[in-house]
Amino acid sequence: MSETAEQYRNRMLGNIRGQDAVTVQAATPAKLARLLKGVPAAKLRKRPTPWKWSVQEIVMHLADTEIVSGFRIRLILGKPGTPIVAFDQDDWVVAGHYGKRDIRTALAQFTALRASNLALLKTLRPGQWKHAGLHAERGEESVETIVAMMAGHDVNHLGQIERILRPKKAR
Repeated sequence: MSETAEQYRNRMLGNIRGQDAVTVQAATPAKLARLLKGVPAAKLRKRPTPWKWSVQEIVMHLADTEIVSGFRIRLILGKPGTPIVAFDQDDWVVAGHYGKRDIRTALAQFTALRASNLALLKTLRPGQWKHAGLHAERGEESVETIVAMMAGHDVNHLGQIERILRPKKAR
């Protein structure tokens, strides 16, 4: 059973309860690099099950969603109330050939995009954090909410990667 848009929002926001979203986002590139360091490419490309993403696919997804979140924030800052288009992440995995692309390039892309987005956030006036757009599936979302959700999204996917890469216990 798929979760609703509200359940997804609550889950992402719950992932960072009590934490500063910008601080969580700032720490993610280094955490991601540490997790990937020294892991053989074949292990990064292996799906844990046929219906679950590989580490490589998760990293590609993080890079692409960093483009999306940065674009959405910029749209909202330029024109509060603007519509925010949804996308199907599973379609992007297939259409973007996530399993065939270079994970190191995606990590570098994610790191650079995250740095750019964080630099933008540091310049915002307090009122700009409240500017909102209208998400096609989740309704009104402020810059503040998008930033918090992306931090929760980071926590979610870092946890997935940790679980996939965790050594299997001998029986």
